[in-house]
Amino acid sequence: MKLSTKNVATLLVAASLAAAVPGISQLTVSKKRRESRFDRLLQRHDRKGELRAELLSMNAQDFRQAIRTTSLDTLISQSGMGTKRAFRMALVGRLRDELLSRGWTRARIERYVLIRAVRMA
Repeated sequence: MKLSTKNVATLLVAASLAAAVPGISQLTVSKKRRESRFDRLLQRHDRKGELRAELLSMNAQDFRQAIRTTSLDTLISQSGMGTKRAFRMALVGRLRDELLSRGWTRARIERYVLIRAVRMA
């Protein structure tokens, strides 16, 4: 994965909040953007789709091609994960593992998530 450590950490905080606080994953009222705030954040930081493709057992190019024609919900159900919540929980686990592999400790990850979650919520 070619995301910076800061992006991985930010995505972890957002994914943790989306799992805990239902409002962050709800649709916005704007008619232009019919996506949740979390989904937009994920798209911004994972522009090439590498992270989402890895979770769905696809390569990034196939994922980008498929996301143009089908929704993420459809891709999640086709991959066998079932629900978007299961996808998000798998995302949280993958991001934690990535930070651990980059030298972060579990205590540092928890502390970072707690401090940043207060600011984001």
